[in-house]
Amino acid sequence: MKMSVLLLLLTLILMPAASDARCRTIGESASLGSEYGMFPMDPAVRLVHAGQERESILMQWAGYGLGVPLFFVSVPFGMAGAVVGAASHPWTRCMESGS
Repeated sequence: MKMSVLLLLLTLILMPAASDARCRTIGESASLGSEYGMFPMDPAVRLVHAGQERESILMQWAGYGLGVPLFFVSVPFGMAGAVVGAASHPWTRCMESGS
C-alpha cells in the first residue's frame, strides 16, 4: 500500500499531466520556481494584505517590518527555486502540436 502511494506521488511530481502544462520558456519556469521558493515571505505578505483590507496603516507597516528580515531568509530559497524551476523545465514545458 505504501509503495503504491509513493509511486503515485512520484508520478504526479515527475510527469505532470498534459492538461496542467502550458508552453513556457525556460525563464518562465525559473521564475515560477523562484516564486515557489519565496514561501518564507508568506506571513509578512498576509499581514500587509490584512492591513490593506482593514485600512490599518499599523498592520501594513508591521507586515513590512516583518518582511525585511524574512526577505533575507527567503532569498536563498528563491534562488534554489529558480534553479529547480530551470532544471525541471524539460519536464514541465508542453509539447507543441503541429496543427
